[in-house]
Amino acid sequence: MAKFTAADITPGQRFEQRQGFIWRVARLIQFPGEDAPHVQLINERDISSTKTVSVSALLDRNLFKLVENK
Repeated sequence: MAKFTAADITPGQRFEQRQGFIWRVARLIQFPGEDAPHVQLINERDISSTKTVSVSALLDRNLFKLVENK
């Protein structure tokens, strides 16, 4: 399997955080003046809970892992 990269991230994808929370990618964000792209994530158990993380953090297997869609 090819390595998963930033270009492969799309809204709707699900990632599991180390603590067991499942987060869905809401949107990709490029902040003005920032080189690193970011994503806005929504907690699947509590949609009022959101977070913004860098794409590099999302791709760090020590922090998140991609969850295959059912």
